[in-house]
Amino acid sequence: MSKVSKADNSGRYKLYLGLAGLSLATLGLGLFYYGTRVETRRYRLERIGVQTKSDTTGSAIVSHQSLKILHLSDLHLSGNDDEKVEFIRTITDQDYDLVVLTGDVFEFLDGLKYGPKLLSRQPRLGAYAVFGNHDYYDYSIYNKTLGRIFRQHRHPAQRNNVEPHRIALEAGGFKVLVNQSHYIASENLFIAGIDYPGIKEAELEKLMQAAPAGALKLGLFHLPRQLEMLSRAGLHLAFGGHTHGGQVRLPGLGAIITDSELPRQNASGMLDVGGTKIHISRGLGADPRSNIRLFCPPAATVIELSHERAGFLGSDAVQSFAAVKGQG
Repeated sequence: MSKVSKADNSGRYKLYLGLAGLSLATLGLGLFYYGTRVETRRYRLERIGVQTKSDTTGSAIVSHQSLKILHLSDLHLSGNDDEKVEFIRTITDQDYDLVVLTGDVFEFLDGLKYGPKLLSRQPRLGAYAVFGNHDYYDYSIYNKTLGRIFRQHRHPAQRNNVEPHRIALEAGGFKVLVNQSHYIASENLFIAGIDYPGIKEAELEKLMQAAPAGALKLGLFHLPRQLEMLSRAGLHLAFGGHTHGGQVRLPGLGAIITDSELPRQNASGMLDVGGTKIHISRGLGADPRSNIRLFCPPAATVIELSHERAGFLGSDAVQSFAAVKGQG
């Protein structure tokens, strides 16, 4: 009887172990399917309000400026992204003051066809873009896996010519800023675009010297890197991407990785770095070979900016400033 009981218990244990293994495998497959086929297509339009204040002092005149800004990032466009582009066209069929696009726009060359079609309407003060690492490099699976361990192989040896990318975006109404600035005098608004992977602080200081006194200063970048430098440069509000919000987030823990110097809790959202507000986008896409999201749906964000400053410069002129390399 004892032998039979032991055999029964052993059989039950094996049965329970098998059922547990089957349940875990089913759960894993379900999460994988959801993460790759469902959540990656749950595009969201989110809204954030932010207040900034001018560093100009000594003026008795205080003005308030409000801007509605759409922040897009990390589109990773390839040739079969009709659904994603339709979402972008839907949300850009609204009245914005600015649209900003912070890199990793195109994943493959067949995605360039979407560049001229991204915006349904031109924003009042224009659309501006910078490039990211996936615009400059065609990554292999080796680069994306073992390259994270052996850093010398993190990026391909050859860097892409992004001129076709620029042409595609400009055909759609974007102005691409490659370590360049753009000034809109009618709004006293200065926009600086930082190219991937970043900019030396001395070059950024030189770029920012073109900003008139009292201007509202915005910055665009792709890779969150040395963000304190943006504060020292006097930017009021900056926009970045690259992290995808971590792509996979665990409840109570946050992003597993950020692929940047940002801590897990700052993988996306609005940050305050030395008084400069910085919005890190979760982005709308990823490399199709590694596009999985859990508790981190793709998103575009409307930033409702309220800026307070002393003094205001009024003019109808709009001026563009050349690249840092062209200044001297």
